[in-house]
Amino acid sequence: MTVTTPDGAVDLFTTLDELDVPRGYRAEILREAEITVSPPPIGKHQRTVMELLWQFKPHLPAGYDTEVHLEVRMHHIARSTIPDLFVAPEAALDTKEYFVSPDEVILAAEVVSRSNADNDRVAKLGIYAAAAIPVYLLVDPLARSSTLYSSPENGHYTEQTTLPFGKPVPVPEPFGFELDTSRFRTY
Repeated sequence: MTVTTPDGAVDLFTTLDELDVPRGYRAEILREAEITVSPPPIGKHQRTVMELLWQFKPHLPAGYDTEVHLEVRMHHIARSTIPDLFVAPEAALDTKEYFVSPDEVILAAEVVSRSNADNDRVAKLGIYAAAAIPVYLLVDPLARSSTLYSSPENGHYTEQTTLPFGKPVPVPEPFGFELDTSRFRTY
């Protein structure tokens, strides 16, 4: 179903809300005038997401928590993502909506999927930077590396650290710890 506005433009957010997506699938707005539907991730992908969750939990700032199912809806750039994991204030996560504002998100993390690697490596990198999300962590089981992007300015991250699996990734404040990548799965 496609919903249009009175001037004939497609209202992607309303269309997205009205989609009947099969259980486990993710529907996101990653590109202009397009809704991307991705299949459920494989087990190795989810094990890495859980490893991220377990490692981040002890280092969360007071009043913040992790999330793995809610959408981050960026009306100002007409994009929407469902990160594999993100960190936001508990109050923002305690919502009646299916989404939160990017202004609440202090870290977004994606684990690259074999079937749509460019979504995480390229599209979401640009989206998170444009939304000024302070930290974007990209875990890439295909390249066997992790990249931490930070300090967004003018729609781009100005700092980037890429390290191979097995090397710790320094995660900046307010987290302030070294992410152990030795337990991440490869495809």
